[in-house]
Amino acid sequence: MLVTFTRTGERRYAVRAAVEGLPDMEMNPAPGYDPLMPHDLQHFIVERALGIEGAIYGQLAAGGTVGTFHSVTQSGDHRAAARARRKQDRKSSRLMSGHVEDCARSERATYVCWHDWLSHSNDSALQAKARTMLPTARSILQGMPEAERALFTAEKLREIRSDFSALSVRWTMLRIGEGFSEPW
Repeated sequence: MLVTFTRTGERRYAVRAAVEGLPDMEMNPAPGYDPLMPHDLQHFIVERALGIEGAIYGQLAAGGTVGTFHSVTQSGDHRAAARARRKQDRKSSRLMSGHVEDCARSERATYVCWHDWLSHSNDSALQAKARTMLPTARSILQGMPEAERALFTAEKLREIRSDFSALSVRWTMLRIGEGFSEPW
């Protein structure tokens, strides 16, 4: 799967997923805009790095909609498009019901990794933001099952920080209407 993140406005973005043999899926507008890195880009990095296959991007790769993505259809046969959409909605419902915990794990991991990245920043304002997030990040980590907490090794956090930094630079360089793609 190839995922494209596009800056669509001053404080807006879209996410498009292209899976071979399936219609492209898009969420536009996407929630959680951030000038450094939108929330769904954070999820993408974390889910890919930690191998969380049943959350947002794993469900998209399996042909689901995660309840927030929609098929990007070409003009033409509206009946065929409606049939395909109903079939995809049924598949998506099955995927979502079977992976509720993966979605929750993704949310927890994304918060912890975002905090970690901000706390390692050279920018004092970002470090200050990380300090305000620290009690929540600690609480999330303490509430995780041991096996989940074990994923956050120093090496894995370094890898995720590196991806956050690289993709943040790419994101901040985009002008409205521009985007970049990453493989899942």
